[in-house]
Amino acid sequence: MIVIAGTIRIPAEHREQVLGCLMRLRKNTLQHDDGVAAFRFGIDLEQDDLLHVYEEWESTEALKSHMQKQHMDEFRNLKSELQLETSSFSRWRADELGQF
Repeated sequence: MIVIAGTIRIPAEHREQVLGCLMRLRKNTLQHDDGVAAFRFGIDLEQDDLLHVYEEWESTEALKSHMQKQHMDEFRNLKSELQLETSSFSRWRADELGQF
């Protein structure tokens, strides 16, 4: 299992545009990408311009395939256009996921 976690800083003046893009990305990823186990976004409780991202992928190959999909293009273009801050992303391999 590959886990991705990070944050995206959303400028207030572009909040609706960015959130709309991410909702479409989430919907298309869950409907069209093989190997996705979780694809979640959440607003930070203390900083409403900070969005937390959490993803689980069955394999590196599934993640690589996702990154090449057309539905990623809209987000990549918007990220570039608005210069969204996404530098805090990490990726790691989890041997086991389970409940506490």
